Amino acid sequence: MKVLSVREINQIIKDIIDNEIVLEDISVNGELSSFSITRNIAYFTLKDGDNLLNCVQFGAKREFNIGDFVTVRGNVKYYPKGGRLTFNAFTIELSGMGEQYRQFLLLKQKLLEEGLFDEAHKIPIPKYIKSIGVVTSKTGAVLQDIKNVTKRRNPNLDIYVYDAQVQGRFAVQDVIAGITYFDNFSDVDVIIVARGGGSVEDLAPFNDEELARIAYICNKPIISAVGHETDFSILDFVADMRAPTPSAAAELVTFDYLDLIRYVKELYNKAETILFNKVENISVNVNSLILDIDNQTKNLINDENLHILDIVRFMDRAIENQFNATKYSVDIALNILDKLNPVKILKSGYAFATKNGHPINYKNTQILDEIDITTMDANFKAKITYKEEKC
Repeated sequence: MKVLSVREINQIIKDIIDNEIVLEDISVNGELSSFSITRNIAYFTLKDGDNLLNCVQFGAKREFNIGDFVTVRGNVKYYPKGGRLTFNAFTIELSGMGEQYRQFLLLKQKLLEEGLFDEAHKIPIPKYIKSIGVVTSKTGAVLQDIKNVTKRRNPNLDIYVYDAQVQGRFAVQDVIAGITYFDNFSDVDVIIVARGGGSVEDLAPFNDEELARIAYICNKPIISAVGHETDFSILDFVADMRAPTPSAAAELVTFDYLDLIRYVKELYNKAETILFNKVENISVNVNSLILDIDNQTKNLINDENLHILDIVRFMDRAIENQFNATKYSVDIALNILDKLNPVKILKSGYAFATKNGHPINYKNTQILDEIDITTMDANFKAKITYKEEKC
């Protein structure tokens, strides 16, 4: 048995293809599953069901869209150095819409009419997020890009990862499982579904109807970060927000830690200034109030003093008047008493007659009763020899 080297077998394949007339100047129909132009060289892939054909066109002048159905004219070439078979296109002509793209548009229209894309149903993304759940492959560069962005902007942000296949036949169920897991995980504030760019076939899981409906009923906000900025999937329309790239998704959900610190300091300084001004105003008002109270107290005391002085003067006059009236009454009484003074009466030549210490009268005396007679300068004893009652 002859053993061939890789170079030898690749050369044999090249010779066979180069000498096969049927592969010269032929036209091929297919659906564009990828298309990009770099320095006037178009790199694209034709799709027919599960069959793919890598193509290239040098001197490309026209852009085509993924999903376009085209007719390509050219030759089949095999490159031994890369072990790669490529269809070198001379021309590319638009023939219509590809089946896969047609199915994409039909599903998009169906879900649109059901309201799965309505803005009113979308959940706002919280401004200050503490943790995110990322549904993506743990081994892909996408996850590292998200980690780098979040670490730079906010090292305190928690990242939880659900390891999911993001292409292939198990990708749909993996992504659905990841969304469901984080929807029931209380520590996660927002969910990012992410993968890098790729062909239409690579992104096909994110055009799945079941995945779209799971994303629609999710109770937590979902950010779709699938493919490049020009790639659109059904998940992009259902999600609460679409990010052009996974890194952009990380930027959207991560508030800048330093900006927050600066904002808090700014709020603190404003609050401090407002508080200082309030204290100053209160101090001024208190001082003014104290001054007003002091002035009012002084005025009140002065008014009360004047009132008290008026009362004192009134009382002085009242006492004086009362004293004068009382003195006048006493003088009258003394004058009367003076006139009734027995001594004074006796001095006038009158005598005072008593019997056994009592003043005598007609009834308590008899003829021959002894009586005492008092004058101003002597006392006498006498007997009654005559009495006559006056009528």
